[in-house]
Amino acid sequence: MTEPQPTSTSPEPKSAGTRGRTYVLVFGALAALTALEISVTYLPIPRVPVLVPLALVKAGLVALFYMHLKYDKRVFALVFLAGLLMGVGLILSLLALFSPAGQGQG
Repeated sequence: MTEPQPTSTSPEPKSAGTRGRTYVLVFGALAALTALEISVTYLPIPRVPVLVPLALVKAGLVALFYMHLKYDKRVFALVFLAGLLMGVGLILSLLALFSPAGQGQG
């Protein structure tokens, strides 16, 4: 009898050392992005256009590596994205519903 082969087609790190090194590198990137976010708050520039993309990159790194979406089956990423899209849709619809611009003149 032959051993069953793994069916996952996603790139799995080969050893615990490689995985640990990846986590340390991601942690370093998150720390650097956090330092950049803090430094942006002291600059005389508009903060939202700079901080929102940085926050999205950080959230993506956390989802890919610490939530293991990079190494799991694609169906888990699709479930995560479906929930994320529903949450964003809910927030945007509530903002549109309750914003002062959407309340009309009467």
